Amino acid sequence: MNPDMNQAPQPEMQYNNSQIPIQNPQEYPTQNQIYQVIQSNNTKTPCEKFSKALTGSSNIPLMVFIILMISFLYFSVSLIVSSIFKLGFLALTYFADFLFAIFVWSSMAVKIEKNTSTVKYGCLFLINSSIISVFSLTFPLLFHNIWSFILFETLLIALSNKEKNMKFFCWKLSGNTVFYYSIIYNFVFNFYFFWNIIVTIAYTYIYKKYLINKFGISNQKVEKMENFCLIQWIKDRVQTFVPLKDVLEKEPPAQQPLVSNIQNSNNSSFIPMNLYPNYYSGIIPGMQQMMPMPPMGQAQGIRNVESN
Repeated sequence: MNPDMNQAPQPEMQYNNSQIPIQNPQEYPTQNQIYQVIQSNNTKTPCEKFSKALTGSSNIPLMVFIILMISFLYFSVSLIVSSIFKLGFLALTYFADFLFAIFVWSSMAVKIEKNTSTVKYGCLFLINSSIISVFSLTFPLLFHNIWSFILFETLLIALSNKEKNMKFFCWKLSGNTVFYYSIIYNFVFNFYFFWNIIVTIAYTYIYKKYLINKFGISNQKVEKMENFCLIQWIKDRVQTFVPLKDVLEKEPPAQQPLVSNIQNSNNSSFIPMNLYPNYYSGIIPGMQQMMPMPPMGQAQGIRNVESN
């Protein structure tokens, strides 16, 4: 008889997870460390908290946030002035304009800045608001110019979406309706700024027909401005700053369409890419020059996109 047959089978050794030795316990995070990571991810800057409280979103790009805060600042000052000099209509006007900026303009402006970069959007804000201030005989960067720029950009997008749906406060209306409602709204609450409204409406038509392709800022210039010491400092420290690099990575210049859809629906509003176009002036080798299309090409491109 084989002596190995007399031996009883040895039971297999089973180990619980708790019995498996851990060679490097420092590699596994403790409960306190996990809590600290979660806590650090949930922290928000004071600007993000303030933006969340006022607009309901903490992810508003820098320039749109600054414009909204200037509008809110004027409203706050108007409350003090109106209480001293008994000018209740002044506070009502600034409050109505601030509501218009939040619930009508800001959602479109956020998409525009994210598709153009903070520097380019800021430059074109200064250019357009300064031109409006010259013809309306007001000093640049006063409330009248902030409000005129908000109205100008709203009307400009509405003209590009006459038959498409846009958000006007809590309603979905056609761009043509939003265009006229915006004018009526501002005439009602800014009736003593009658000349500013007329100038803004006229400049909107002039810009769309003649100037939309004239104020293009090349990507080289934007990159140089972003590398400027102060702007570079802001870009490195402000999370809501939209650098040109992120814009181009999201939508490469060589493949930019003439029209960028805001939503996927065929009946949704869109923002023409040549509103504030991104293009290189041809300095970079192998990259096709992305110059803005002429007005006729723009109209043809819009029709082609809509037909698809």
